Amino acid sequence: MLDALLALHRAGIVNRDTPKYLFPETLIFNEGWLLRLVLKEWLARSESSGFSFLPFPEGVTAYSEGQLYTPFRARFRGDKLAEAHTHVDGIVGDFTVIDTKSGIVLKSDFRYIAAFEAKLYAPIDRGVTNAPWYDQVSRAAACLINSILLARPRGSYVGHLVVLYAADNHRIEPNLYTKDYVERQITRRVDGFLKSGEPSEAVAGFERGWREVLHHNLQIHFHPWDEALEYIGSRDLQGFYIDCKRANG
Repeated sequence: MLDALLALHRAGIVNRDTPKYLFPETLIFNEGWLLRLVLKEWLARSESSGFSFLPFPEGVTAYSEGQLYTPFRARFRGDKLAEAHTHVDGIVGDFTVIDTKSGIVLKSDFRYIAAFEAKLYAPIDRGVTNAPWYDQVSRAAACLINSILLARPRGSYVGHLVVLYAADNHRIEPNLYTKDYVERQITRRVDGFLKSGEPSEAVAGFERGWREVLHHNLQIHFHPWDEALEYIGSRDLQGFYIDCKRANG
C-alpha cells in the first residue's frame, strides 16, 4: 500500500526541478492514509506493546471512515437539537458494515471495538451545527457507546477511543478529555433532548446505559504518531509521516 502511494506521488510530479503536481500532495500525504498504513501494520502484529488497545484480537475487521450512529438523530423535520451520524477515521473490531457501505453495526457477541480519530495539525473539532459546544471527542465517544448499547452485548467486552496526533500540535490538549469531562458534555446533550418535551426512543434507550459503558467499558487514549511509528519501526513509514507533516504543516 505504501509503495503504491509513493509511486502515485512520483507519477504526479510534472516538473522535477521546481515540483508541480497533477494533484495536491495532501491527497496522499494526509492523516487518513497515515492511519490506514499504521492500522495495517498493527493488524499484522500479535506481540504486546505499550499501547493498551494492542494487540488487536485475532479475526477482527478494520475499516476506514466508518459511520457510527448517533442517539441524537432528528425526531422530526427541522429538529434543532439533532445531529448527523459521525464518521470516525478508522475502526477495528467485531462488526459488520451496512447502509451505503459505511454504517457500522456491532455483532451481539462482540468482544472488542476500537475507534480511531487521526490528526496532524488540526485541532479537535468543536461542535455540531445544533450544539456548537459539543466537541469531537465527546461526540465520537457518545456514538461509540450508542453502537455498543444497540448491540446489546451478551458477554464481556472492551471499547477504545484512540486519538492519534502530531506531538508538536499544541492545539490538542489530551489532559482535557477526562471521563468526567466527557460525561459532562454528553449529559448536557442528553438533557437538551429530554427537556425539550419531544419524545425520543433513541435518547431514552441511550440514557439508561451510557454512563455505565463510559466508566466501565470504554477507554480513551491520546497518543502522538511518533509513539506509534517508533513501535512499528519502519523507516519508510517514518518517511511518509515526515512528508505528511511537511504537506500539512
